[in-house]
Amino acid sequence: MSRYSERARTLWSRHEIRYLLVAGTTSAGYLLLVSAGLLAGWHYMVAILAAQVVTIACAFPAYRNLVFESQGSVKGDFVRFLSVWSSGAVAGVVATPFLVEVFGMNPLVAQVLAIVVIAVASYLGHRFFSFRTRVEPSGAGHSDGMAPRR
Repeated sequence: MSRYSERARTLWSRHEIRYLLVAGTTSAGYLLLVSAGLLAGWHYMVAILAAQVVTIACAFPAYRNLVFESQGSVKGDFVRFLSVWSSGAVAGVVATPFLVEVFGMNPLVAQVLAIVVIAVASYLGHRFFSFRTRVEPSGAGHSDGMAPRR
């Protein structure tokens, strides 16, 4: 195996790297959808909400299967995912109009700024809440009740 493919495999084994790649791709798709809505003449809030619905449908399976490799209940994971995602979405829906209306920013630029700020909190929420792995009480050695991640 080449040095580069080994390095890529090592990087891909880290959920932080997978999150950056998947969340980056998801964010790019989301921004394309918002842009399409704006180009179609939609109010920026309508474009944002429509893009959120489509993006959630793509992000959940990608985060669950590719990033965090959850083995938990799909229903439970989805409910927790939506609570974390919704918190970020609400923050974005609040931050974007604030930046647009108060500071006169372009709506797309405001969304990019909001995404960057919200990304870290979302990662932590998904990592430790949405796709957490519970350890049975007999799981000695893990005082936090959580299984270690790869």
